[in-house]
Amino acid sequence: MRLLGVIQDISHDGKLIVKARFAPNAREVVRDNVKSEIGRVAKVFGPVRSPYVAIEPRNGLQTLAVLGKEVYVLEE
Repeated sequence: MRLLGVIQDISHDGKLIVKARFAPNAREVVRDNVKSEIGRVAKVFGPVRSPYVAIEPRNGLQTLAVLGKEVYVLEE
């Protein structure tokens, strides 16, 4: 697994905001450190060298519980 970044905020529409170490592919699955699915990449925005990622959380996820957690994507 490759570290994407840390969940820093929740947007007004419920997406999780991560200051990413790299720009992942759209719709890529985002996981926590025990490989549980957090959600999928909805949007990559901001500067190219330090992008931000909006993650659409999976149904039933308690978004406040994941604030401050490291998230990962699987390497191919």
